[in-house]
Amino acid sequence: MQIASGLYVYPWQGQGNNCNSYLLASDVLTLIDPGHITDELNEPCLEILKQSLARDGFRLEDVDLVLLTHAHPDHAASTGEVKKLSGANIAGHQAEVAQVATMARYLPGAPATLDLDIFLEEGELTLGSAREINLEVYHVPGHSPGSLAYYWPQAKALFTGDVIFAGSIGRTDFPGGSLPELARSIDHLASLDVEWLLPGHMQIVKGKSNVQNNIAYIKTMFFGG
Repeated sequence: MQIASGLYVYPWQGQGNNCNSYLLASDVLTLIDPGHITDELNEPCLEILKQSLARDGFRLEDVDLVLLTHAHPDHAASTGEVKKLSGANIAGHQAEVAQVATMARYLPGAPATLDLDIFLEEGELTLGSAREINLEVYHVPGHSPGSLAYYWPQAKALFTGDVIFAGSIGRTDFPGGSLPELARSIDHLASLDVEWLLPGHMQIVKGKSNVQNNIAYIKTMFFGG
């Protein structure tokens, strides 16, 4: 489903645990968080995503770049399969490489390795040439040590992974999680001019005032204001 020029959203609508995925259409076809191959209920998550992309005229085989918000299996377990299908480069934060091995011990059956082609730090990321997309990359630990958020100023779209949800926040009880770090990360994102808050789970938050009210609610509910 297209919500802005070059921006497509694929909310997870199954019963088991999987993430929302997003596609940025430029010269570098970019997929944010491809999710599971198959979740704990044996739902074919990657196949469902593939079919959803096809309805919008895209093929998983044509993806050039995968951006990970973090490497928990519900966001990143299918990255190897996507790379095998498309040859896409996989980008994320270096801290998530070690985190994958840790989570594999914590969650039996989770992938034990993550092969990143591109290591991202906080800063700017330009996708494409003739049809450029300029992203701002933010390091936002707390849910996971190498969590990243991506902000697209042109679309006023913020991809938050599991840092901020609609009315909630990501878990901090996994290995490497930290509630104080998560609070600082949310503060780090709070001043951005956002019309579309695009989280890793649950519904999208649309409209600047709704985004600001959502962040204010989260600060009050989880961090005492």
